[in-house]
Formats: sequence, structure tokens, C-alpha cells
Amino acid sequence: MRRRSVFVGIALAAMLSGFCVKLPGTNSSVRAQDSIFDNKKIVPFVPSPQIVVDKMIELAGVKKGDVVYDLGSGDGRIVIAAAKKGARAVGFEIDPELVGESRANIKKAGVQDAAEIRNQDILTVDLSPASVVTMYLLPDVNLKLKPRLLSQLKPGSRVVSHSFDMGDWKPDKIERLEGRTIFLWIIPNRR
Repeated sequence: MRRRSVFVGIALAAMLSGFCVKLPGTNSSVRAQDSIFDNKKIVPFVPSPQIVVDKMIELAGVKKGDVVYDLGSGDGRIVIAAAKKGARAVGFEIDPELVGESRANIKKAGVQDAAEIRNQDILTVDLSPASVVTMYLLPDVNLKLKPRLLSQLKPGSRVVSHSFDMGDWKPDKIERLEGRTIFLWIIPNRR
């Protein structure tokens, strides 16, 4: 598992720099402009371990009555965890295969009445209905979302990010868990 994580990190860095990356076990290479950027995937799917998902939900204080938006929801694991806490959970995922997989996972978990996955680009989502936003994106994507989070979310709404911060927007809390970092921001009152 650690070996895969190292490869993913190296491959991601190379792809973001525009270099070619040989895919293991294949005769194929991937270039940034031929892969994640041409098909609107701005972040590759790298799932958060369940222990991190649970800590993200706990750190955000997800409870009944919350509306949780998971940006780049992948296989739906954060959406499912939030729904199990009594929240209305909505995941946004651009990859149609992951949308199908996550919808199947939601059904298998029995939370389809409280959870859904929308096939949508995360940079186009109206965030205003959410009281909690979760994400495991890349630093530049977090920074692109920061102005929208601050302007669209209501004061007191919570934002949780696995691994990556928001530049000069200092988090309200930082948790470390098994070598991973989770950030929490609370949307301030507007003056």
C-alpha cells in the first residue's frame, strides 16, 4: 500500500509538471494534457482511508440536519459516512465510472434516502446549501475553491480537507492521524 501511495505521489507530481509517466504493468504513458486535464479531471482518484474519513466527519461535527457536500467524491465513502451520521450527503464527481461505483456503494450501504452522487464538475457546484464541505483535492484546487467557499457558505459552516490547506486562510483546527493531516475551517461571520 505504501508503495502505491509513493507511486501515486510521484506520478501526480510528474503529471502536474507536464512530464510523461509510465503506468505500471502497462506499455502506456500518460501526459498531463492527455489525461486529467483534457477530460476535466482536475484531481486523480486517491481514496482516503476509512480511519481518515471517520476523523473528517468527527472533526466537522457532522450531525442530523447537516447538509454535507463532498467535492470529488470518488467511490462515495465520505458521503456514506456522513449519511450514516444522519446528514443529507451529496457527492460531486466528474468521472462517470466513479459515479456509478459510488451510487452502487450508497445502495449497498442502505443510505440511498440520505445520500446521492451528482455527476458534476466541482468548480461549478453552488455550495450555498451545504453546512459542511469535505474534500481531498490538490493545493491549487483548494485555492481555486477558497473564494467560493468563503462567499457561498453561511457563517458557521465547516470545511474539512484531507492533506492540503488553503494557503493564507489559517485553519481553526488541525488533526494528525497516522501520518496524515486533516484541516478544519469554520466560515466566519461576514462584517
